[in-house]
Amino acid sequence: MGNIVFARLDKIDYQATLRTIVESVERQAEQDETALLSLSKTKLDAVLHENNNIFIPSTLLDNAAEGVNVYFDLENYPFFQKIKEVIEKENKPKGVFRLRRINGNDESNELIAGDLYVLSSLLGETQDIQVKHTNQTVPPYHVIVTVNFGGGTMAHLEYTFSDQDESIELEWSGIKTILEFNSETMNPTDPSLVYSVDSIIESAHTADQRLIKRLNNFSQLVNGGAN
Repeated sequence: MGNIVFARLDKIDYQATLRTIVESVERQAEQDETALLSLSKTKLDAVLHENNNIFIPSTLLDNAAEGVNVYFDLENYPFFQKIKEVIEKENKPKGVFRLRRINGNDESNELIAGDLYVLSSLLGETQDIQVKHTNQTVPPYHVIVTVNFGGGTMAHLEYTFSDQDESIELEWSGIKTILEFNSETMNPTDPSLVYSVDSIIESAHTADQRLIKRLNNFSQLVNGGAN
């Protein structure tokens, strides 16, 4: 059984992808290789109940079912993986995590919920989440999320949803370490907001009831944020 990966094709780092990629499920079935497909509910529905090993972004989870493999874009970016390695070396991470994202898609709740899932997996269970957002019908749309993980660890997340180019700024201020990343300061010939198919497959989580419930809870918290 091969793999079927659904992704935004402009997000894929083909040079960093080591496995052989095919462009259709039919070829994948013939060669038992990995098929890379663009995001499409129709395509997903067509392969969902067959004997396939399916990988989808968390933003597409509402259209899927238990048993698929879910991945989060933040978790797959190489710069986040490096910062994650440093934080995980600390026994009980203490510090402030700051994230600023400009994003052009309409899946604001799902994107933020996915980030909260990734950060809670890294920094611990959330004890308190405060959300504020502007009027969603008036662009650009802004969301600010403050998270208390307890034990002296906080996260401050700022999101802007607009037609601007996508960008990410990230900072971890720990007790002994300060780490920073800004996609806008990277070399334009070396795009930073991409990831490999290999990373998607290696980092994906099985969509069980616990994962689905946590994502739904985060999404409801974000949606219920006060204006």
